[in-house]
Amino acid sequence: MRKKKKFIILFVLVISFHSFFLLKPDFAQQVGQKEKTEMTQEEESQEKIISGPQNIKESTGIYVFVAWMWLAIFVLIYILNLKIKEVDRLFEIRFISEKKK
Repeated sequence: MRKKKKFIILFVLVISFHSFFLLKPDFAQQVGQKEKTEMTQEEESQEKIISGPQNIKESTGIYVFVAWMWLAIFVLIYILNLKIKEVDRLFEIRFISEKKK
């Protein structure tokens, strides 16, 4: 049983190594060389769009959103930790016993 478990762990590590480091992620469409040369002068001279907040209100809104998300994550982890402690406490006092069934 122990050899089987080691083999499964080794197999998962090899697959994850292969997928993370050896495969080239190609999710976006690549513009070919021919298509680049066929671009007109108008398309090349178009204004670049810079992503980001336009004013201080949008910038503050982004920071507030990120802060709320992290706060929600920490609260959920805290609640989950409390639930785990309660289940451990009930297990130790043998509140849920197989003999009762």
